[in-house]
Amino acid sequence: MAIEAFGTTGRGCVRDENEDRILVDDPLGLYVVCDGMGGSKHGEIAAEVAVGAVRYYIDSSRDRYDVSWPFGYAFELSLDANRLATGVRLANRQIWRTGEQSLECAGMGTTIAAVLIGDGRAVVGNVGDTRVYLCRENRLAQITIDDTMIASMVRKGLLSAAEATSHPMRNVVTQAAGSQEEVEVHLHEETIVPGDALLICSDGLYNLVEEPDILTALTENSSPEAAAKQLVDAAMTSGAPDNVSAVVMRYS
Repeated sequence: MAIEAFGTTGRGCVRDENEDRILVDDPLGLYVVCDGMGGSKHGEIAAEVAVGAVRYYIDSSRDRYDVSWPFGYAFELSLDANRLATGVRLANRQIWRTGEQSLECAGMGTTIAAVLIGDGRAVVGNVGDTRVYLCRENRLAQITIDDTMIASMVRKGLLSAAEATSHPMRNVVTQAAGSQEEVEVHLHEETIVPGDALLICSDGLYNLVEEPDILTALTENSSPEAAAKQLVDAAMTSGAPDNVSAVVMRYS
């Protein structure tokens, strides 16, 4: 069994800069999309710091049995889930401290959505509203939790899913890496089976490409490269007012 993966990112049709950053690291089994926020070039700084910090920690913790530093160890989670959660929390801490030390970087932040694959399992972690989808047996499921005001209202039954799609505040993020000193990392663990596909994408993609079209791209393209490019092209065709990123992984 093997993972084949491909990622692509672009600034879209309107933005002058691309503040998204992606990582495809097959040897580590690590795949990340970060959507930077904060204006000017500070969003991209936050996203770059996040990708670098998560990758560094996942790499440095590969051969260590003690991964409790510096946040402790959650025994109800797997080793890899602890590693990924710590990597994301360290990224948050580094962005937060960079903002404290540099006035021009104050207020910058980034979403983080990451997938760590090993031994037939995928650990998914996220902060913010960048999403991970699982495509299995021609069905698509979002397996991350959106940290947005509107998503929270839907979960509490205060808004319907249909109302949420057109709500003017649907993109207001309630937490992002670097926006506060500590963040809650949402974690999901999944046993993956042959034929499964995973997609990590920024809101610049899923706000424009409907889930049925995402499902079509993932099921009709056996190549992750073809699927990722088709999804980004679909967002571009729709005008892409935001940066657009997609990382597709297929287990075969």
